[in-house]
Amino acid sequence: MRTALAPCLVLLVSVASRCLGSRLAGRLLGAPTTTGPFLVVVCLSSGAAAASGAAVGSVAGQLAVACFCLAYGRIAPTFSPAVTLVFALACAGAGGTAGTLTGNEWLTAGLAAAVIAAGLLTWPASAHVPRLPAARARAWKIPARMALSGVTVLAAILVADAAGSFAGGMLSSLPVLLGIVTPSVHRGSGAQAASDMMHGALVSAAGTIGFLLVLSCELLRLSPWPAFVLALIAMAVTDCLVRWLAGQAAGRMVFPIAGHRRGRRRAASGSTGPNGLPGSAEAGRCHAGSSGGGPPRRVTGR
Repeated sequence: MRTALAPCLVLLVSVASRCLGSRLAGRLLGAPTTTGPFLVVVCLSSGAAAASGAAVGSVAGQLAVACFCLAYGRIAPTFSPAVTLVFALACAGAGGTAGTLTGNEWLTAGLAAAVIAAGLLTWPASAHVPRLPAARARAWKIPARMALSGVTVLAAILVADAAGSFAGGMLSSLPVLLGIVTPSVHRGSGAQAASDMMHGALVSAAGTIGFLLVLSCELLRLSPWPAFVLALIAMAVTDCLVRWLAGQAAGRMVFPIAGHRRGRRRAASGSTGPNGLPGSAEAGRCHAGSSGGGPPRRVTGR
C-alpha cells in the first residue's frame, strides 16, 4: 500500500499539471498526500506512539521540502533543470540536517515557517518571467516517473523499518517526488511552470506542518481518529491563513504595475490632457505634428 501511493500521486500530479496548471500540481505535491497515509499505516501497525514519533520526523522533512521549493523556484529561470535540481537538493539536505539536529519539532517547525514566509513574501511576480507553451509529454515519461518514485519510496520504507519511526517519518516527507516531477516540468513547460509548481508546494507545506504538529502532540493524548480529524482541521486553517498572506504579499508586489494600468485605462477612457483633448487623442495629434519633419503644431481654438 505505502509503495503504491507514490506512483499514484505522480500520475495525479502529472495529469493535474497538464490540465489544471503547474501551481495546482505543486499544491498537491506539498500536501501530506504521501505522509498522511504513511502515518495512518504506522499508527495501525505499530501504535500511536510510533506514529507520533514518525510525525516528528516528518516535520524535519518539511524543513527540507521548504528549502527545496525556495531554492528551485528562485534559480529555475536562470539555470538549466539539472543545475537547478542539484542546487535545490543541496539546500534540502542542509535543511533536513538542521531539522534533525535541532531535536525539537517546534523549533524545526519555526525554522520551516521562517523559510516559507521568506519565500512567499519575496517571491517574484510571474509576469516577469517568460512562459513557454506546454510541451506534450512522451508516452513513456509518466510511467517512468511512477516507477522511479515507487522504487525510491520502497527503499526509504526499508531503511525506515530498520532505523526507527523518526527516520521513517523524515524519509516519507523528503522532497523525493518534487525532485522527480519538477525537473520534468521545467524541461517540458519552461522555468515559469516549474517556479509556479514550487510556489504552490511552498504554500501547501505550511498546512502540512500544522497537520504534523497536531498529530505529534494529540496522538499521545487522544485516540487516533480524533487526532487525525484535529490535524486535518489545523491543516485547513493554516492553509487558508497562508494563502491569504501570500495573496496580500502578491498584491503589494504588483502595486506599481497597477498604477501604470490605471494610467492606460484613464487615457483610453477619454480623460483630458493639458490642451483639453482626450489623452489618447492628444498623443496622436502630437505624433502627427512631429511626423512631418517640423516641430509639433500648436493647436488653438477659436
